[in-house]
Amino acid sequence: MGVRREISGNDYLLFIDPAGGTNYNLIVCLTSNSIERTTNEIDAASKCGPNLLPGTQSIKVNFEFHDVLDTSNGEISEGALHALWAAKTIISWKFGVTSPNPGDVTYTGTGFFGTLNMTAAQNSPTTVSSSIAVQGSITQTVTGS
Repeated sequence: MGVRREISGNDYLLFIDPAGGTNYNLIVCLTSNSIERTTNEIDAASKCGPNLLPGTQSIKVNFEFHDVLDTSNGEISEGALHALWAAKTIISWKFGVTSPNPGDVTYTGTGFFGTLNMTAAQNSPTTVSSSIAVQGSITQTVTGS
C-alpha cells in the first residue's frame, strides 16, 4: 500500500506556449485553473426502455489570474493573450506541477482561446478570466510511471 499524499491546488499551475510546446510561459498570479471534460449524452430510448449513449466529447482549460505588466520574465499579460485571441492562434498548454513528484499528473495539449474576459472593478486588481478550447485529445503524463 502506498503513502497517501494530499494534492494541493496551489501546486498545479498553467503554462502556455504560442510557439507549439517548445518554450512554455507561466500564467502568473493565478487565482484558479481547471480542466473541464464533458461527454454529451445521446438519448437512445426505445420501447424497450430508457437508454443513454456517450456522444461527442469536449475539453476546456479554464483559468483566472490577476493581470501583470512585467512581461520581461516570461510572464503573460492580458495584452499578450488578447493578441493570441485576436489572431486565433493555436497554442500549446501544460497543466501541472512545476517540479512533479512521483505520481503527480501533468496534462498537455493544444487549443485556442475560446473566451477572454477582463474585469477592472473598483478597489480590486484587474482580473482576467479565460478558457482554452482544446483541439483533439490531451496527453496525461504520470511522473515516475
